[in-house]
Amino acid sequence: MKLKQMTLWQLKANSTAFLIFYGILLALAVTLTIVFFSLAGSGYTGTFNFGAAAIGAFFLFVVGCSSFSENLHIAFANGVSRRTHFLSFLLLSVIASAVTAAFGVAVDAIPSLSPATWQPLFTESPWAQFLFFLALNMALMALGYFIAGAYYRMNKAARWIVSICIPAGLIVLAVFTVSAAEVPGMPLSAFAQIFIWMASSLMNAALFWIVFAALFFLFGWLVTRRAGVRQQQAAA
Repeated sequence: MKLKQMTLWQLKANSTAFLIFYGILLALAVTLTIVFFSLAGSGYTGTFNFGAAAIGAFFLFVVGCSSFSENLHIAFANGVSRRTHFLSFLLLSVIASAVTAAFGVAVDAIPSLSPATWQPLFTESPWAQFLFFLALNMALMALGYFIAGAYYRMNKAARWIVSICIPAGLIVLAVFTVSAAEVPGMPLSAFAQIFIWMASSLMNAALFWIVFAALFFLFGWLVTRRAGVRQQQAAA
């Protein structure tokens, strides 16, 4: 029962933000489609796509980041265990990822109402796009939750070190990966092949992000199971 209540609370707590976000994306997609349709009638030859599904993925990363500290305190204040708190976030991730993926794919189809200026982002079917963004959304929510949980448990010095070293390391890794993809036999060429494999198909990319999501949900549970209470607060 507490799992159901905690999940419903998280859905209710985020509902306003989701509705505003969806409304903004829908309004922008419709407005820009009308604008480009009008331009096409005036001889404009450019193309247009929106990318609502991709924008939604980054929005869910932010939701994941904001789903640790406050929600954990709310859970403790109401006698909800760490396990139940984490499972409620997991359920929220599945629901929010599925709804946002479906919404994003649907909104990205709106510019097709102006065929003269529409340039689709993907050539795969809407179903394949939905599965890809479902996996990507869950992966980014899991990543955001893990990052927030890790920071929650770190002291100030550790936060500074991680904030500097991880971005720098990712930049270096990206540079070497791109270089390795162009030169066969380099140490990171096998790692670069993963990105080449992902780019060959949305379903390949979806499989990668599902594995990524599972891994970071596991990491998220590991930072949750020993998390303490820093600032107790009562439920609203």
